[in-house]
Amino acid sequence: MIIQQNGESYIKIKTLYDAAQKPAVMAPFFGVMVPVVVRKLSQVQIRACGDFSLIETVQDLIQREDKKTSVEEMIKYSELQYEILERSLVSPTYAEVMSLNKYDVLRLEAEKELKELEDILNNMEHNKERKELMFKYNTALMESRFLLPVDFVSYIVAFALGVDASDIKEITEDMLFEAAFKATKGHDNPSNHLHGAFSDFNKEDIDNRAWIVYYERTKK
Repeated sequence: MIIQQNGESYIKIKTLYDAAQKPAVMAPFFGVMVPVVVRKLSQVQIRACGDFSLIETVQDLIQREDKKTSVEEMIKYSELQYEILERSLVSPTYAEVMSLNKYDVLRLEAEKELKELEDILNNMEHNKERKELMFKYNTALMESRFLLPVDFVSYIVAFALGVDASDIKEITEDMLFEAAFKATKGHDNPSNHLHGAFSDFNKEDIDNRAWIVYYERTKK
């Protein structure tokens, strides 16, 4: 719940029932720690947000260094984060957080501006003026997608995905290959050969990435 006091906005847990069902965590919001009730998402709920992995391989790092991240990729990443926020925030709700400092109003205004710029761009020739306007459009698009403070979004997303409660970030490419190799001998899944704190989503992630690494190495 958002409350106003002395001209300032604060986040407050909506009800004692919320706190009793799902204990509050302290999340940073522009560096200020605030109590928030968040649900950890299930495998199905996470998959409903989109197709992504929490495991980073050497190949991922090479690809990131070889190419510049596009605006489209950054927008897709932002939309994924905000989808997770909407599904996981209990108290305050996603809508209540977006109403804080009128983030929801700002997004609507930005969407209107983007539509106007888009209409102009569609009727312009490909020249220097269009390139400059396209830069303005992309800037406005990015600003409209990254309204909430980064520290808050990052914390809630990590909590909802159970990142800190699992060993998923400890997995290396060599571990994935070894697990997949053992799975070929045991006729089962790579996740059966990696033991640690892993959720159902983590295990599915391990299986998918392990087979990719295995086939990339063995085809050489």
